[in-house]
Amino acid sequence: MKKWALWVLMVAWFFVGGGSGPVQAEDLPREEEPVIQPPVEERKVKEAKIDTERLEIGPFYGLYAPDGFGASGVFGIRLAYHLTEDVFFEGSFGITQIDQTAFRRVTGRPLVADEDVTYWSGDVGYNLFPGQVFLTRKRTLNSTLYLIGGLGQTRLDQRDYFTFNLGTGFKLFVTDWLNIRTDLRAHAFETDLTGQKERNYNLEGTAALAGFF
Repeated sequence: MKKWALWVLMVAWFFVGGGSGPVQAEDLPREEEPVIQPPVEERKVKEAKIDTERLEIGPFYGLYAPDGFGASGVFGIRLAYHLTEDVFFEGSFGITQIDQTAFRRVTGRPLVADEDVTYWSGDVGYNLFPGQVFLTRKRTLNSTLYLIGGLGQTRLDQRDYFTFNLGTGFKLFVTDWLNIRTDLRAHAFETDLTGQKERNYNLEGTAALAGFF
């Protein structure tokens, strides 16, 4: 009888009094799996250098075609101040001549006595599309396409005419301080060379070499 009671007590202790039973695997705290972090390599980008000077100056040469006359060579100089990366102010001075060959053939006489033409202008420019030109896979040059326009004066046949001009240009930076540029512009002013007032549109196309100082 005592042995039976002892067995009952042992079974009761095992299921009730012996604790919560064996520890299950899910009761153990799980160790957090390490997060795999790929190695991050800092990529070095070689940026094209542009001179930080704001003053730009250089000569230009090209063709100047007065309205009603033949095209002639033009040369001059441009001086620019870059206010920001996008906006710049520019002054230009140019010298050319009128080609009256075609007019003489029609009328038998020249239209103007003095064929020398000089002009100057004060302009505002805006770099519309700055970018890069890829010469090779590893060689690039900075460039920009810009709009420009302003006011000035044209001296024609020893008389001065108030002039508007508007145009566009493309600039290619060969080094950090030297650039090659091309410009196309239209100069508009009123004249009375033929005896009546009419608006003239003189076209100009030039190439220039300019540097920052």
